[in-house]
Amino acid sequence: MRRAPSPVSSLVLAGTCWGTSYAVVGLVDGATPMLIAGSRFAIFGLVAAALLHGTGGFAGIPWATAGLHAVGGSVGLYLAELTAISMAGAGPTIAVVGSIPVVYAVVGAHRDGTGFLALVPSVGLTLISHVVIHRDSWPSDGRGVGGVIVGLGVAGLGVAGFCAYALHLTEHLRTRPDLGPQRWSSAVGVASGVCSIPLLALGFLGGIPGNPAGLAALAFFLAVVPSWLATSLWNRAVVDVPRALAGQLLVFEPLTAFVFVHLVTGTLPGFTLVIGELLLLSGALLAVRGVRTPTVAQSRKALLG
Repeated sequence: MRRAPSPVSSLVLAGTCWGTSYAVVGLVDGATPMLIAGSRFAIFGLVAAALLHGTGGFAGIPWATAGLHAVGGSVGLYLAELTAISMAGAGPTIAVVGSIPVVYAVVGAHRDGTGFLALVPSVGLTLISHVVIHRDSWPSDGRGVGGVIVGLGVAGLGVAGFCAYALHLTEHLRTRPDLGPQRWSSAVGVASGVCSIPLLALGFLGGIPGNPAGLAALAFFLAVVPSWLATSLWNRAVVDVPRALAGQLLVFEPLTAFVFVHLVTGTLPGFTLVIGELLLLSGALLAVRGVRTPTVAQSRKALLG
């Protein structure tokens, strides 16, 4: 019988799936942030509805909570990222969104009442890595300072919304084990599909891109891999892992984005960027070593073989 992934492995895989979303967005020319986000979550909603129908149906789902999770954890964050990138540029936006692992680790440690001292080395490395990676990220393409500031503010709201969502998600799944990680992911997907309706309407006002088939393929990939699969893996693991550690393991999202962006574009990263990403990875590995609970110890053993 095949052994299920450990909680730590599931969190790493979730971050890896989320990271792929950054690499593929630029593959469709002329698609606005609204249209990309709307298409992604519309298909996510359709796929999730079919899966939910086959795993217990729609009854018994707290739909108000699912809607809040859809706004904070999927639709809201992704739309905030795309909007911020269009206003402030990719570098500054990723620098702000990249603070999620540190912010959530600090807040999660406080909420769980666990000692934060063990995470200081990993958080320190994560902060240093972002300084190294994003030291030259301020846009130099003539963007207005006002637009950049507003864009970074939008990215900051996305960070706050995701952290609030992640905190509540853990408590919700612990008090509602009957829902299950996959079923709850599907429920949030259905709610995300509802949220996509105004995004699609606004997106189509900007016109249809010249490659609608490419947009459909992109939206399907985003709906399945960094939406349903990633959230299912995350939901499966967060109930068994301290939130401080779960936050630090989110660094696998920007790490994967870093690798996939260069694979898609066929470019080689600079030496400084590679050093920064290695520091980011080192911070995540230190976090796994630093948080010692029975569940995490078993997960670390399974992850390292």
